Parts: sequence; structure tokens; C-alpha cells
Amino acid sequence: MTGPLDVTRLLQNPLGHPAPDGARGDIVRVSDGTRTIYLTPQEYEDSSEQQLRYRLAAEGWGRASAG
Repeated sequence: MTGPLDVTRLLQNPLGHPAPDGARGDIVRVSDGTRTIYLTPQEYEDSSEQQLRYRLAAEGWGRASAG
């Protein structure tokens, strides 16, 4: 089951604070509710939803094999 992705644009200063509405931000946090990845705004804008979901799944596989 795949739910909506939660995308939050963040600032580097102050670190981790949400960017104002309409601002590009410095970092983009993408989560599917179980895994989270951090991307540059350009990486996020260049990625399709399918690519983002693949990267989230790969993050989960990496953590599972590391444990």
C-alpha cells in the first residue's frame, strides 16, 4: 500500500526549520511514513514520484541489510 509522500522544504539556517511557503528551501525532506530521505532542491525537482519512491525503498533496503 502506497500513501502520499510528505514533502517538506527546509532551511539550513536555522538548521532544519521549515522554509516559508513558496520558498525553495535549502534541503528537501521526503517521507513515505516509514522512511525518510533528504535531497537538494534540484534533486527533488528532477525526480518523478516513482523515482522518489524507489529511493525511499532503497533507503529501507540499505538499513535492513546494515542491521
